[in-house]
Amino acid sequence: MNKVQTQDFKFKFFEPEVQSSGGKTVIFYHGWGTSVESNHDVAQEMAFRGHRVVVPEIIYHDTRKPLENHFNIETTQRYFWKTIYKTIDEFDDFIEHLNVPMEEVILVGSSMGGFIANGIFANHKNIGGLVNINGSGSFLLSEKLFREKDHRSALPIEEEQVMKKYNPIGRSSCNAPVLLMHGDSDAIISIKGQQDYYQYLIENEGRDNVDFIIHENNNHQFSLEMVKDLLEWLDEV
Repeated sequence: MNKVQTQDFKFKFFEPEVQSSGGKTVIFYHGWGTSVESNHDVAQEMAFRGHRVVVPEIIYHDTRKPLENHFNIETTQRYFWKTIYKTIDEFDDFIEHLNVPMEEVILVGSSMGGFIANGIFANHKNIGGLVNINGSGSFLLSEKLFREKDHRSALPIEEEQVMKKYNPIGRSSCNAPVLLMHGDSDAIISIKGQQDYYQYLIENEGRDNVDFIIHENNNHQFSLEMVKDLLEWLDEV
């Protein structure tokens, strides 16, 4: 594992344990309020299977203007979507900096990282694949559910228009393999966002290379069973 710091980006790079012609470049986006370090083990597992793994620092986390308390409700409401949009917007510069062919890149994200990975995937035609773990590819629906849970009013029209520009629903993404995983008991991010995006891909785009795995009795954990499913899926891509 190497720490890389440039003028614009900071990330950790995990070299594959075994050089493989089938190895991919996995860009892994972590969840809200976690860090690059907290995902060290899963990144190492992917590298052990022959994949190059990049774990970028995300704005408002680690050393990039970190917030004092991510889980203060007002902080979350103010910065959650701002963080997602910023990370999606900077992807083109990031991938250019990495100098990796887009078709060799698999986007993997957990929780907030799942939103990010899904948003990037929906804006590019030649990404190699997507794995969304306990996140959502249906931004407007998920925000509606967040607001209902917090007893907030509906999303203002101006913010809704901005969100529509990033929302994967309604966008025709590349025909690369997709893996969606979610806990059926998730009380943080409802599984309904994943279900809505899955239905969109299957019914509207007619996709036949989308897997949706539901993990029973899982309340927003990136569990060992999910790691196992992720590794097996990567081996088959």
